[in-house]
Amino acid sequence: MHYSCMSKTITIEDDVYELLASLKEDSRDSFTRVIRRHLPRRCDTAGELLDVYERAPLPKANWDVLDKIAAGRGRRSGGRK
Repeated sequence: MHYSCMSKTITIEDDVYELLASLKEDSRDSFTRVIRRHLPRRCDTAGELLDVYERAPLPKANWDVLDKIAAGRGRRSGGRK
């Protein structure tokens, strides 16, 4: 599916270009799609916010942090004596 619309030229620094390029999913992915995926629009209603959360992918788990949390369960933090 291709959408035809007016385009704009913007100037960005090299490190930002590299970041955007690294977020492309394949060679046919456009910078417009990358920006739309990563810069959410403002939600005006709770229903719109719910729609955003339902469409969003699950976050990637940091297994090292989860292992530390699991290992620390049942121990006191040392704050109470």
